[in-house]
Amino acid sequence: MWWIASIAVAGAPYGGLEWRPLDRGDLSWIDDERTTGLAVGEQDGTVSPALSAFFGGWLTDRFALQGSLGVARLTSTTWVGEVWEQRHWGVVRPGVDARLALMRPRDRWPLPWAILGLYGDIPSARTTSNGFDETEQEEADLLATSDRARLAGLGGRVGLGVDLRLHPAFAIGATYCLAVHRSLFLGDDPRVVTSFVSGQAAILATFVWDRDALGPPEREAGTSLQGFGTAGSP
Repeated sequence: MWWIASIAVAGAPYGGLEWRPLDRGDLSWIDDERTTGLAVGEQDGTVSPALSAFFGGWLTDRFALQGSLGVARLTSTTWVGEVWEQRHWGVVRPGVDARLALMRPRDRWPLPWAILGLYGDIPSARTTSNGFDETEQEEADLLATSDRARLAGLGGRVGLGVDLRLHPAFAIGATYCLAVHRSLFLGDDPRVVTSFVSGQAAILATFVWDRDALGPPEREAGTSLQGFGTAGSP
């Protein structure tokens, strides 16, 4: 994600929190036992929690790039005498979003924008033991391969949002997106691919860095670089 950070620094940087409240759909998902059973999957609520962080920057007054990073890992170690067995499951979830402002920024006016994003769930799973023979280790590796397939996935979202500056360095906002997640579960027979589509609403709190306030060279009178683009002075 270093390139997102570089872009943010080069443009007008911002960062914040995105909160998706728990709803009846989440409770039904848990009640129907549709989680991965490994605690770190996309729909398990750990690698993609209800409250997540994002960071990015406006490259022009209309276009911005932002990134996010989710991490979850579970490790279990068991000892029986001198014999130990260790298992772990983990997911790293990098994501990137592009924002397109639907109008030029204006002071004291909400700024509507469209968003298009992609993410990937990169899995990790492994079982090792000092008591395994070669055959047992091969069986453990096969099980770990199946676990990685259950955790792996790709997804994206498209939607609309709006931000309202309450302070030169702070804004609140909201967004509604159509989200798609595609996972792959490898069984002996059959092979199953699962796709899930849902609507997602979220509340945003964004901290912005006004370049003019940080002391860059003087700009032409009547313009100032804001955290959400270039806006005319009031």
